[in-house]
Amino acid sequence: MRLMLLLVVLLLSACGYHFPGQGGALPGGVKRIHIAMFDNLTRESLLENRLTSEIIDIFSGRANLRQVAIEEAEAELTGRILSYDSRSISYQQGDQISKYRVDMVVAVRLQRTDNQALLWEGTVRWQTEYDAAADKMLQRDDERRAQDELARRLAEEIYSRLLDDF
Repeated sequence: MRLMLLLVVLLLSACGYHFPGQGGALPGGVKRIHIAMFDNLTRESLLENRLTSEIIDIFSGRANLRQVAIEEAEAELTGRILSYDSRSISYQQGDQISKYRVDMVVAVRLQRTDNQALLWEGTVRWQTEYDAAADKMLQRDDERRAQDELARRLAEEIYSRLLDDF
């Protein structure tokens, strides 16, 4: 049994397998990156602030990567929030909405700063749900918390995809 386990470990390490998000380096070997404020093409205010802040937080704790001013960067990460949608997904008796689903789609690009060569480009989507509330202020607070979760999950997914160079 131990021999079989050792063999599996050796085979996986020999083929270059790694867990998602653990690739180790950004495309093009980038070590110094500038993260620009993402554009918001939706009518929902402040999504760009939430998402950009989460992306900066995710990139901040990485030893092999430094966030720098655009003048010092090897590459710049830019993005656009393409869509944001909040819609009802379940109802109670009497056609009362009980739950909403929020969905956000983001397009992301990583480009070299010296020659504008495209290093990576992708589109990322995430969804989450929140409960409806009779008090519309409470419901809006719940939606904002859902937006925070969307931003955090999208930032993690963007970082993971950049490392894996998909």
